Amino acid sequence: MAGIANAREPIQHPVSVALGPKAYRDGDVIQITNVISTSDRLEQGDTVTVTGRVRLDSADDAKLCFYLTQTKGDGLEETDATQEVNVKHGVSDFEVTTTIKHLGVLHLSLYRTTTGKPFGGVYFGTSDQMKSLSDASVRHYLQD
Repeated sequence: MAGIANAREPIQHPVSVALGPKAYRDGDVIQITNVISTSDRLEQGDTVTVTGRVRLDSADDAKLCFYLTQTKGDGLEETDATQEVNVKHGVSDFEVTTTIKHLGVLHLSLYRTTTGKPFGGVYFGTSDQMKSLSDASVRHYLQD
């Protein structure tokens, strides 16, 4: 009788990340406390899990999302439930996971539950990835 192979979760290990451009409304902040990934490169095919803490002062609630801004491609991206978490006013711990499917840079962003518009966030990744964003603006986070 042939054995049945069990699907296993990808093996992840802690990785160091550099912070990139960020912008928040007064009193809001996203703090990354740990990043684990299937490789240090944070590139296509890697599964990445981020844990941290979010402080939400500027709204009653929000959606915290772990997304990728594509640097090549059409910008379209399917979303997994593990990439998003609802947060309430105050301080909350979070864990989000994604598998990188396109070339780009990772970010954690707060989105309004009423309009879906972003209102705060931070980019992060390898040092080289963040150097490529050195001139990037995140002012759109602060516009209504």
